[in-house]
Amino acid sequence: MPLLYPILQELPGLPPSIGLPWPAEVVQAHHGLQAGFRASRAALNLDESDPIRLGHHLHQVKTAMVPVVEALGRQTLNPLPPVHIEKITEAIFALVDGLQLALVKSTAACISFIHKSTLQSNV
Repeated sequence: MPLLYPILQELPGLPPSIGLPWPAEVVQAHHGLQAGFRASRAALNLDESDPIRLGHHLHQVKTAMVPVVEALGRQTLNPLPPVHIEKITEAIFALVDGLQLALVKSTAACISFIHKSTLQSNV
């Protein structure tokens, strides 16, 4: 099962602000999103990512990153452009897709290993 969307190396940076500079909360939230994105993407690239690690990252992305992006999209003063919110959302959904696929594969590999170990010990 291939990924629906390619996973970016990094989240898009903040676009240049028009008029007022980005509020400190927006900058800090964006830095947090970038750090979380990097960490979760790195978990996908590990040779031996186990289901627990992948599940943790998937949970973090869904419960911590998605709400932050939604909050950034609802800013009333000096809001991020909708196009930028859309780019971040697409990148995070691609990451979720990749983590879900990796979790399924990793879980299947663990089950297969346990099954083979059980069969060999019964022989």
